[in-house]
Amino acid sequence: MPDSEPAVPLAFKVGVWRSYMEVHQEVLAEIGRALDERHRLSVSEFDTLVNIPSAGARMKDLGKRTVLTQSAVSRMCDRLAKRGLVTRTPVAEDQRGALILLTDEGRAVRRAAVRTNAEVVDQTFAARLSGADLAALGAILDRFAVAAGAEGCGLPE
Repeated sequence: MPDSEPAVPLAFKVGVWRSYMEVHQEVLAEIGRALDERHRLSVSEFDTLVNIPSAGARMKDLGKRTVLTQSAVSRMCDRLAKRGLVTRTPVAEDQRGALILLTDEGRAVRRAAVRTNAEVVDQTFAARLSGADLAALGAILDRFAVAAGAEGCGLPE
């Protein structure tokens, strides 16, 4: 923090963090309701589906791409396979490994769910912000992503 800026009280910092968490929870709850109503998907199921590349993913790699633990990813893929949204094929060179592929139905559900997610994010989050607000927030969040070695928001030029 530059010396010219006044000190920000700790209580304000905690309040901003709390507000951020409340907004996140509100938007995530709305996404969850819409995904369940329209596609019979939980947020975790959606997260798993959108993180399966077209060429499929090894189970261990999918665990790194989602917010789930490795054992939770395995159980999730079992549930998605029972619904016919993915196939789980053993990997010959790794007795515990499996390749997860989207089925045609899984791709269709994912496409529709991605649209639902985008609509809800637009309506419950982005619509409350101006373009400048979104750009500023994107830049702020990019700083966290870069610090964590992750991709940023991909701000428009």
